[in-house]
Amino acid sequence: MSILKIKLPAIITCLCLLLSITTKIEAASENNSIYQNAKTQLPPDFYALYRIVDRIARANEYDTRPWQIVRVAKYDSQAFTQNANLIPIYNGVLEKLGSDASALACIISHEMAHHQQGHQVVSNVEKIELIAQIREEAEKQVLAGDRRMSPVSTVGDFVVRRVIGGAIGTVVGGVLDNRSSRRFRQAQQRINTIVEKKTAELEQNIQKQSREDEFEADKIAYLASVKAGFDPEGCLRAMLALNRIPGIEFEQNHPTVEQRIVAIKAIMNELNTQNLVESGQEKLFKTQPLTYNLSPNQTSLRVNSRHGASVADDIDKMFGN
Repeated sequence: MSILKIKLPAIITCLCLLLSITTKIEAASENNSIYQNAKTQLPPDFYALYRIVDRIARANEYDTRPWQIVRVAKYDSQAFTQNANLIPIYNGVLEKLGSDASALACIISHEMAHHQQGHQVVSNVEKIELIAQIREEAEKQVLAGDRRMSPVSTVGDFVVRRVIGGAIGTVVGGVLDNRSSRRFRQAQQRINTIVEKKTAELEQNIQKQSREDEFEADKIAYLASVKAGFDPEGCLRAMLALNRIPGIEFEQNHPTVEQRIVAIKAIMNELNTQNLVESGQEKLFKTQPLTYNLSPNQTSLRVNSRHGASVADDIDKMFGN
């Protein structure tokens, strides 16, 4: 009886371990089948992009939303703001990193991080609108502080000229006109000074925020790609490649590639890579591969959320067909 008591826990442990291994094998077999179908159905580049987005989304719980992958012929650092959950992939990046999945994963993770953090890029049109608003507020500020420039004073000058009339009236009116013109020029100079100062402050704030957003997206990209099982050195290789790809020109409000590499190295030295990998693996094991839809013209790929491509998919998944 005592021997049985000793062996029973060991037997139960073995059975649990065997069941866990069996479950993992079955899940891996099902996943392989889905990926094999994707490899057959999708163009090679989109298959690679699908596999990367699928792993990053599931390992980091980004799979509550769909992701739209689009290949673009021209690099545009503001492209991600034009459409929710858009991941633009420049053709030059695919050509340069075609054999380095980990570097490509870091670049994709960077774009996903911008969306996850709600980063917003101020476009040129929006900047023009902000400057116009600055001028409007400056005009109100200056004119409110100078009552002589108010509409009432202007009407008063006009009334004096009309009532006095004649030669004397013309002289008085000319003096008033000169005074009004001088006050107008002075007011305009004060307005321009305010606008120049506020516009410079706006530019500085935009650049500062953009740099902070880029550094934050780089950090999150590193964490997300490592969690998904990609090589930690991939982000460094991605930065070096971006610096050599023709057609990519970063704006002034972006940090330099050298600055970004220094920041990534600091993150690598600070964090425990193994903990990140284990955390991601646990999430990957608990989730199923995401479904996808290739556009009819094969120029974009939608990677669906964990709920499927539609509400109907989600209902079928929950309650069966």
